Amino acid sequence: MKRTLIYLVPWMAMTTVAYGQTRSADVIYTYFDDAPTHGMRVGDECFVSIDDVTKWGWKVDNRSDGAHITAEGSDITIGTRTIGGKTSVPIRATMSKLGVSTEWIVNTDTLQVVGELNSVSVDSGHIKVSSPSLFKPKAFVLTAPSRIVIDFTGVKLGNKTTQSLEGGVRLTQFKPNVVRLVIQTQGTVDVSQISVEPTKTSEMELSLNTPDAKPLTADDKQATPPPATGLISKVEPGVIDGTPAPTNVGALPLTLDHEDDRTATMSIRFKGSTKVQAQFEKPSPNVLTITLPGIFMDLPADFKLDSQSVSAVTCEKNAKGSVVTLNLTRPEGAEVYSNGNVVSIQLFKPNVGDGKLLGKVIVVDAGHGGFDGGASSVGLHEKDFNLSLARLLSERLTEEGATVIMCRKTDVFIPLTTRADIANKSHADFFISCHINDTGGSGNMSGGITFHHKGNVISKVLAECIQQQIGSVSGIPSLGAWSDGKIYSQGGFSVLRNIKMVGVLIEFGFINNEHDRKRIVSSQFQDAVTRAVVRGLKVYLGDAKTK
Repeated sequence: MKRTLIYLVPWMAMTTVAYGQTRSADVIYTYFDDAPTHGMRVGDECFVSIDDVTKWGWKVDNRSDGAHITAEGSDITIGTRTIGGKTSVPIRATMSKLGVSTEWIVNTDTLQVVGELNSVSVDSGHIKVSSPSLFKPKAFVLTAPSRIVIDFTGVKLGNKTTQSLEGGVRLTQFKPNVVRLVIQTQGTVDVSQISVEPTKTSEMELSLNTPDAKPLTADDKQATPPPATGLISKVEPGVIDGTPAPTNVGALPLTLDHEDDRTATMSIRFKGSTKVQAQFEKPSPNVLTITLPGIFMDLPADFKLDSQSVSAVTCEKNAKGSVVTLNLTRPEGAEVYSNGNVVSIQLFKPNVGDGKLLGKVIVVDAGHGGFDGGASSVGLHEKDFNLSLARLLSERLTEEGATVIMCRKTDVFIPLTTRADIANKSHADFFISCHINDTGGSGNMSGGITFHHKGNVISKVLAECIQQQIGSVSGIPSLGAWSDGKIYSQGGFSVLRNIKMVGVLIEFGFINNEHDRKRIVSSQFQDAVTRAVVRGLKVYLGDAKTK
């Protein structure tokens, strides 16, 4: 996986840089949060070409003494470097001169450029927000209770941000680059006239009838325009559309609505106006738990769900509500939706063929290689461990009767798109990419992660199966199965995005964490985790039991 090189190269000391000393990076610049800009990371700095920074509205005049830049209302001069044949400016150093903060998003090569708000004030309908950098306002209205939500994208709250807020107003950091202002009102307010143009100072007048003492009844930090239906994620327990739910509902009303070879759909329906905001999680690949905040139910002693996918159902009550647990007959994907008084559960069944590893075609990808060394620490390079792990994994898979295709067998560079092409053209059943992680910082983070492509429910099942097995033998923490959208929100990882089969990218540990590194270099660790990957595949296929 693409991670920061630990050593730093003083960027002012050179005018050119070898490609192998850089790492591809993304820059999320203030309110351009939906369109990351490509850059190159060198140490803790990030360079972006002059052509690309002009897309942010910068004016750049490249002279012999450096680049003369007009940006964010200021003029500065900064040194440049030539990277990949393009004259580039150091973003972190530039923004520091402009008084705008920057930070690398943890565990990624994505640089976030965010201005720290100077002040926020709300007084009798007059709202004023100021920042050292441009931001973009967006307003919408929520009901039950009635409130206005204004998101300011491209900024953050800081220790120096002054706040003057009247009663019934809440200000929070909604996302790393979004500050959310929530104003409780009485009656309807028209927000269509609020400007959405980028600005450093936003002033607006709204006709508000704001209650002085009435507290907010929902967690407006998480407030979003409520969809008619949608995928439910973690929510605050006890809040059910802002209205307390009935305390007792009786027996668990779980029914099987439909089942075929690919999916199973079931639902929990409540009578009357009972509205439920469900939460769900999968503590293991073949266990699904659904939490119903504020709902208290019992499971009939003779209850049985006539489903090929569910072996057992339990229901337990606690102080917050009821927890329904479905034990699945095999690892399956799951999505849970809430829509009014109905909780819908959909299971996705992997197509595992004959359920055997024997005969399956598997592409094993050793990440990085050649001039692309990947992460490094104390003289060790990720690319070498990736290749060692990939070779071992290939041996273990062939011992099980699988056909293995390796993207690289030696220390050579293979483009990301070529790796995906190899898998697609071979009509592989599985794609597994081997990597070692790096925080790019202090090295305090420890553990293994198996990534799946965002939105691919079936690949998520495989990631869960593999990571559970690795975590049981690695001797380092298991950080779980992650969506690659958690690292690159727009497109995820190239190799996972472009393959046409079920695939995962495994980060076996952090090379710049001393504990992880001691494990990674040992032959016992490499043998154990590669065998665990094989076992995870077999669990996914139904060729081995989970443990």
